[in-house]
Amino acid sequence: MPVVVTTVEQFQKHGADAAVWRRLGRKDGQTLTAALDNPDGDALYRRQYARAEVKDERCRAAEREARRPVCKRCGRKFTDQRWEETTGRTAWKAGDVSVCGTCHTDDVAREETAAEAARLQAAAPPEPEDDQEPGRGRGWFRRRP
Repeated sequence: MPVVVTTVEQFQKHGADAAVWRRLGRKDGQTLTAALDNPDGDALYRRQYARAEVKDERCRAAEREARRPVCKRCGRKFTDQRWEETTGRTAWKAGDVSVCGTCHTDDVAREETAAEAARLQAAAPPEPEDDQEPGRGRGWFRRRP
């Protein structure tokens, strides 16, 4: 429902047929029939709706950034990919969910290096013990001097 207003001074000075009527939400004075008519109502609605959508999108983006986790180790915010890894269905494979992708990669590399070192150590032949006296027998039955 359009709301139109004018002042008594303008009404008396110019008359009811002049562009003295002001429709609320518009900037200029209009004639009474133009003010009551809604020639650009749909366009105005679309512009207002588009502005509201942009504002809502910005608000949603700001809320999402406020919820974005921060790495406990380095303090950087998680990337979208790391955030999805730690909260999605694959969270059980994500490792420590309190660290960012870079710190997680460092952890994985450190674990792989430690596992490789342990594997190499287990595969190496045992070194002979040097504390035995040369010439002594090693079995249960040995000759006594």
